[in-house]
Amino acid sequence: MKRALYLFTALAAMLFASCSNTESHKPKYVFYFIGDGMGIQHVNAAQLYLDSVEHYNNQTRISFLDFPVNTFATTYAANRYVTGSAAAGTALSTGSKTSIGTIGLSADHFDSLFSIAKSFKEAGYKVGVVTSVSIDHATPAAFYAHQPKRGNYYEISLDLVRSGYHFFASGGIKDPTGKGSSNPGISFFELAEQNGVVLTDRIDLIDSLSKTSKTLVYNAPNYASGNSLQYEIDRRQDDVSLSDLTSAAITALDNPTGFFLMVEGGKIDWAAHDNDGAATIKEVIAFSQAIARALEFYNRYPDETLIVVTSDHETGGLSIGNYQNGYDNYLGLLREQKISQGNLATVFKSLKKDNPKASLKDVKDSLAHYVGLYSTISTDDIDNAELNRAFQVSFGNAKSSKHYDAFNYNGVSDIAATGVAILNRKAGLGWTSYSHTGSPVPVYVKGAGQDLFKGEMTNTDIPLRILKASGINR
Repeated sequence: MKRALYLFTALAAMLFASCSNTESHKPKYVFYFIGDGMGIQHVNAAQLYLDSVEHYNNQTRISFLDFPVNTFATTYAANRYVTGSAAAGTALSTGSKTSIGTIGLSADHFDSLFSIAKSFKEAGYKVGVVTSVSIDHATPAAFYAHQPKRGNYYEISLDLVRSGYHFFASGGIKDPTGKGSSNPGISFFELAEQNGVVLTDRIDLIDSLSKTSKTLVYNAPNYASGNSLQYEIDRRQDDVSLSDLTSAAITALDNPTGFFLMVEGGKIDWAAHDNDGAATIKEVIAFSQAIARALEFYNRYPDETLIVVTSDHETGGLSIGNYQNGYDNYLGLLREQKISQGNLATVFKSLKKDNPKASLKDVKDSLAHYVGLYSTISTDDIDNAELNRAFQVSFGNAKSSKHYDAFNYNGVSDIAATGVAILNRKAGLGWTSYSHTGSPVPVYVKGAGQDLFKGEMTNTDIPLRILKASGINR
């Protein structure tokens, strides 16, 4: 009897210990990762690519796939089923649905909706917002701004200063002086100076500057179009990565009281808008590497850390498998693509400028170098007909017959888009849209309070459960 009682007591203690990480402890350190445009197939394609291309960037596993909670969330907006980043970002930041294009306001724009980041700040936590795009873009803006239009970049930048959050990092700020505003006033720089906000493009100074500044704003020095970080596929060794920014944010925010950090992988969406499979996959991998930095922190404080990973919506209607390949896929072929579709378009624009009479062979030589077509990847009659047509559009007088997304973030030439599309097709990827879709998005959770996230949700549930896990009342 005593032995049975001892075993029962020991078992109960073990059970309590195993549950303590998810139920008894409230997280002191909260990471909220948002892969903009990232659907379940984007994640699956990235893992399949890693399986096909062994040890790509020293990574063989998407870091968050093994999280103990895996579920889904619907993403519809207040006034449209297929949402946009402003409405979805507001839902993920405030726990309330709003209308398309709206940042931090109710659907009718009459009431302010307050982010959970503000709740954490008021509870004494340090707060950070990090993104691979511009800091005034829709998703990061939803965590500190209140604007009726997501395109109010100037006004959003002023809201950033007023937020009082401790740390921001991104590719930059789109309209700091109000050139695109209908009612410009004080510049972002002037308001920042008045409020003790420190600006830097030196990532090596973040540790020291964060200790002495109320608010620190880091802007990447070698930014790409749209004041964003370079695409992972285009990134050079000296270019800042999302992983670098996440590590810097942890350094800036780490303190005994705790912190809340939102990190957005914003260019997953941009690449998917372009239907650029290789760039999309490598953005997901870069996002995974950023989450790996949070996992390193979690391993130091497993009972006090919560990591939530999700998306605002799916972009592109991506599938693994298409009607041309049937049941076969060859995602390893995507390794042949050396640059993003946007940069490939720039290559062809430069070629046309430097050599207006460039031949189809000149174009094929470029495709062979940058995409692998006509070199390691063979083409068929259908491919050749499409490329010939695209050549006439890009280098001749023919009109484009393609419909590209009106919100394309990089600009395309027909020949670049066609070359990438053929590569995608041969790799076994399919796309249904240049826009967002209404597909539910994945949710992955690990750490203190993880059990609160089990079961299917809508996007507004996620921030409210983060607050509940943290014991913070609004």
